[in-house]
Amino acid sequence: MDVCILASSSAGNAIAVRVGHRVVLIDAGLSARMIEARLEAIGWPPSSLVGIVLSHEHRDHVRGAGVLARRYRIPVYGTSGTLHALTLFWRGGEDLCPIEAGCRFQVADMEFEPFSVPHDVADPAQFVVRNGHASFGIATDLGCVTTLVAQKLATTNLAIVEANHDADRLRWGDYPWAVKQRIASPHGHLDNDQAAELAVRLAEAGVAHIVMAHLSPHHNDVEQVRRTVVAALSAANLTPRLTVVAPQGSTEIIPVRGKETTG
Repeated sequence: MDVCILASSSAGNAIAVRVGHRVVLIDAGLSARMIEARLEAIGWPPSSLVGIVLSHEHRDHVRGAGVLARRYRIPVYGTSGTLHALTLFWRGGEDLCPIEAGCRFQVADMEFEPFSVPHDVADPAQFVVRNGHASFGIATDLGCVTTLVAQKLATTNLAIVEANHDADRLRWGDYPWAVKQRIASPHGHLDNDQAAELAVRLAEAGVAHIVMAHLSPHHNDVEQVRRTVVAALSAANLTPRLTVVAPQGSTEIIPVRGKETTG
């Protein structure tokens, strides 16, 4: 199984995962044309898309979903709350497939395990994705790390974790006070310290590769995230592989390979 983060920030989010020659998008928050271009750039033709899985209804996660679903005649998966919140977004030609947190579902050769996260939308979910012994998990767009979130990510080989903002930079930034309160709330977004604490917990559980994503372009930067997370990991004598995704940047293709067990 291979993963590529095509974009990750408040300006747009999309993660592509491939098994064999089939590709699934987790969120599609760029224009359809931009998503197609970024897939082509990594050698994954858009015609290999077999599904789109949505975490929630914010535009930076769904912008290109409708066009891609109609263009390639592929299903769109999301919780009933998410799909209903997007009622005015759909044009009627999409194959909409309701899912439920806690209930696994299959797309091609990938098993998705949706789990609930605290975020200020109708019915958000994030996901653990498995193929054989390989697995990765996503926890972005959440205001706090619940026991459930930590437990789900701890079972994976690769974890994609939100490091949205530096708390001081957000506090003294130029956003309106109400927006700052929303972002910093338990239903908003994780700050760097929260992300670092989660990274330590995951590394202690044996997660081999941790990716920091969904950085704010206004209240964070790659080096600040790296310093904060590396300091926390070093203090705990932990050395997982660490990747930090720049706002609106993309990653190389990341292979996800699990450890086979013998009995």
